[in-house]
This record gives sequence, C-alpha cells and structure tokens, in this order.
Amino acid sequence: MGGISLQSVERSVAQTPLIGQILARLADAERIVIRAIKAHLAEIDPPDDEPPDVATDESPATPTDVLRELLDRSMYSRPDDSRNALYLSLLSDLLPDEARILAALSDGSTYPVIDIAEPLLGTSTVLVLTNASTVGRAAGVSLPHHTPLYVSRLVLAGLAVIGPEGGSAMYDDYEMLLTDAAVNTAIAKARRGIRSARVIRRTVRISELGQELWEAAK
Repeated sequence: MGGISLQSVERSVAQTPLIGQILARLADAERIVIRAIKAHLAEIDPPDDEPPDVATDESPATPTDVLRELLDRSMYSRPDDSRNALYLSLLSDLLPDEARILAALSDGSTYPVIDIAEPLLGTSTVLVLTNASTVGRAAGVSLPHHTPLYVSRLVLAGLAVIGPEGGSAMYDDYEMLLTDAAVNTAIAKARRGIRSARVIRRTVRISELGQELWEAAK
C-alpha cells in the first residue's frame, strides 16, 4: 500500500474550499496573536533606543519646592548652622583673586580707591571707571587689571566697604594709582572738550561681615 505524498494532500486541500478557508483563518488568527504578544512585550520592556512615554517619578524641582525646603530647614536650623551656611555661600561665590584681596584687607588696612567720571553736568554723574585700587597689586592678584571688578564684587557681597578719601598719608598712593593704565584710559574717555574728567578719591577696607568670615575661615 503506497504512502500518501505531501503533494496529494495539498491537492486535496485545494480541492476542498471549506478546509482551505479554515486553515487560512487559523493562519490569520495566529498572526494576530503574535502581533499582540510582541506589542505587549514592547510595552513591558521597551527598546533602549525608544524611551518610554510614561514620565519618571523624579520630576525637576520647581522654585516653589526649593523655597519650601529652605523655609522648612530654617525652622530647625540653629544659629551656628545658619552662620555656617552663610559663610559657605559667601566663600563659594569668591574668586581666587578676590580671596587674596580679602586677605590683604583682613588686617584692617585701608587702600586708596579712585572713580573716574565725566565732567559734572547738572546733578547727573556718569561714571566711566569705578573702584580702581592699588589693593589688587598689593594682594598679588593674578589679574591686576580686573581689580576694579574684584573690589566691586566684594563690596556687593558685603565683605568690603567703600569709605571717604584717605588723609594726607595716602597722597603718594593716590598719585601712584593715577599712573595706572586703566585709570589713564578712563580719564581720556571721560574728558569732554576742554573739561577734564572728574577724579573721585575714596578708600576701601574690610567690612564687619568680611572680618567675621575671615576669622571663621582662616
């Protein structure tokens, strides 16, 4: 008795429309199930190059969150904790050259400061240069031409204060400062025709807060 060949079975199926339709529907159903399984697996473990659409639990902090945290911390902070937080914040904002200037001022020394302004017109004053000082070179800063900026930042941070013109003992210091290249450039820029630039003499010294910070950190 001869065996039944595959070709004969295929011919029989093809000649039986009902069986062919059933097999076709089963194949379609199988493909649908496979697609559904793949989609489900992709949702559970998405590919690395396709980040999930669902947002992570850790969202960026908002200004409200930061303020609330600061207020909560302030309720339980001791004076020493608050003082240390202030000192650390001030120190973190200092540039290395500014730290050298603070060190130069820490012994209570006073240094000359010069502002250069345009000739006075009415009640207005237009400053061309502010807080030029010899304290930068005295402190040995790396960028002495940026001393006006360093002094301004220290004053703004409350670590140094600007005072009135120094006495006769500072005469030579002011004269030396007037030979500075940045000061001479500002004088030339501020000049208006025959009217010379205004030279405003003042002084800089360490503030009470600056002294506290120095004593706490040295």
